[in-house]
Amino acid sequence: LRPMLSNTSSASPYAHLHQSRDYRTGLPFCGYVLRWYADRGFYPDVFELGKNCPHDLTRYVRNDDRISDLAWIQHLRVGGDQQATVGLLSLNSPVLFGDKQQESIGLWEKDQLMSLAKLSNKLASAKSANPAVDGKRTDLIENNLTLTSAQRILQEDTEFGDEIALNADDLLRLAAEKINSARDVDEIKRFGICGLAIASAKPIDQSESMTDDASSIWHTVIQADIHTWKSIANENSMAVGGISEEELIQRVDGTAFVGVMYDFVTTSPTGGKMQNVGFLHDQVKNKVSHLFGSDELASVLALSAEIVLAAT
Repeated sequence: LRPMLSNTSSASPYAHLHQSRDYRTGLPFCGYVLRWYADRGFYPDVFELGKNCPHDLTRYVRNDDRISDLAWIQHLRVGGDQQATVGLLSLNSPVLFGDKQQESIGLWEKDQLMSLAKLSNKLASAKSANPAVDGKRTDLIENNLTLTSAQRILQEDTEFGDEIALNADDLLRLAAEKINSARDVDEIKRFGICGLAIASAKPIDQSESMTDDASSIWHTVIQADIHTWKSIANENSMAVGGISEEELIQRVDGTAFVGVMYDFVTTSPTGGKMQNVGFLHDQVKNKVSHLFGSDELASVLALSAEIVLAAT
């Protein structure tokens, strides 16, 4: 069968096969063979036999809905790295496991597909003359990988390996729930940084949405020690010239906000999108201040954040 598929020249003993079409389906010989195997669910054989007629396989997988989600495999084979990347990024239903008509894509599968997209995008970028488009694809891939990594952290105590990949909104809610139910400051720090990473995993032009999500996480973190912060804010407003910096440091040390702020400052890459979700980013700080509705509280929070930043 393989020689029949690959020998298309006029001198080939199989030339007549490629010069005719099946009278029922209208398919040429190679397309008919590929469909025969696809009809019987032998999808791996479709791609294996297709190595002998790559152009026919490329056309076939594009037109057969049963395996069109696997077209990226053929694109990679023939050097269509950009098409492969676009195809991988468009997948939102199971490809490797499950029924794509009924199920959402699993976390493990999404992670694997996005890792493949990252590799294929690197190959595409090396050959591309349009760095702006390459950059957008890169950002989209990194955002997806950020979300899958964040979900693993948030579900590490309950992970069974069959989790559905959650969208950004669901992950943000999960991060807030984890912060609220955390057993200690270390857990709040881990979930807080995770929530901020989720907030940052958006296109750069969605700055308002990024600000809203980041503010909600900082608000949730601060709520863990809200009585402490309200007490400090009240004393600071009543004291002439405010409480001293030394006393402020002593009072806020050990709070979840300072812990998250320290981890954020020391682990976030300089100049990256994470900087847009930091507490000291003007839009985020103003939004958090609005959520609490207290200038006094906003003042001590900002001062504490500045002290953490100066100390790192």
